[in-house]
Amino acid sequence: MTKREQEILIILKENPLITQQELANILGIKRSSVGVHLSNLLKKGYLKGKGYIINEAPYLVVLGGANVDIVGFTDVPLVMKDSNQGTLKISMGGVGRNIAENLVRLGLNTKLISVIGDDANGYQLKSHSQQIGLDILDSLFLKNQPTSVHLAIMDEHNDMALGLSAMDIYNQFSLAFIKKKHEILQKAECIVLDTNMPKAILDAVAANYHSQKLFLDAVAGSKALRAKNILQFLYVLKVNRLEAEILSGLTIKKTTDVPKLANYFHKIGVKNVCITLGNEGAFYSNSKINGYIKPQKISVINANGAGDAFMAGLIFYDLQNKSLKESASFGMTCAAVTLEHEDNVHPELQQKLNTQLKTFK
Repeated sequence: MTKREQEILIILKENPLITQQELANILGIKRSSVGVHLSNLLKKGYLKGKGYIINEAPYLVVLGGANVDIVGFTDVPLVMKDSNQGTLKISMGGVGRNIAENLVRLGLNTKLISVIGDDANGYQLKSHSQQIGLDILDSLFLKNQPTSVHLAIMDEHNDMALGLSAMDIYNQFSLAFIKKKHEILQKAECIVLDTNMPKAILDAVAANYHSQKLFLDAVAGSKALRAKNILQFLYVLKVNRLEAEILSGLTIKKTTDVPKLANYFHKIGVKNVCITLGNEGAFYSNSKINGYIKPQKISVINANGAGDAFMAGLIFYDLQNKSLKESASFGMTCAAVTLEHEDNVHPELQQKLNTQLKTFK
């Protein structure tokens, strides 16, 4: 799909009865050119007949953050309050966006609803999404606003030592906007949430669409509490050690404490819980089964997107009616593959999985 075709689809989603001349006026092009673009969209299957009805194949929706990530790497221990030598990597990021890209690379038709500005970073996000086949047409596109940026400093072990997010743009994600996406959300096979979204949005989506499978990634300790009021609606809650402690008010002093935290979430109403434990692996739990998955010994290059890959793998297997143990195990395999690449999402995820699955259990 071309950039111009994407622009036309965004307008048609808001106003499917718009005329070709009105489209031309908005886009600043000739009416005849609009006709050509609409004809191409029909041929490509994005539109079905008159009235510009958008054709939808089965899909899932990710409602979450989309950033440009700036990641700093160093080979030596960091010295606080001083300039450190290292290298910088700029890549596409955001928990929701990372999950969505992983799902696309696993072959799922995925829509990302996020917030994107009209600066150079926003252009990068839109261009990259188009290249990989990620549908962002239902996102909130804002004029004269900077796209969110996340800065991460990795330590000598390639684990994050410090992160800083500039994400004020998400405060403009309103209830009025999400109401316009009712049909999209209602028809989704499942909905994936991350806590980059404002609390009011998470509350509204959970209250109105809990009949569907709701997956939630708690993102970070500082944002985890935004999900406190919707735990009872969740089909899957994925948290790391810190996020689990903040959400539950309990402490993980040793590995045997992890099932207690999972039980806390189950009592509230969470059906399935996955707690990632860094180099100790992950714990999975529901009313029927629970257990630990040990990580594979690998050479870590970037730990920044491992949790997002875990979540995507879990979702992918769950939608194929696999058990929670199988889903979490596949998620761990996706995380292992991702840890060995410098980007937040491994660009050859599917190909690498073919070899990893033969050895990683």
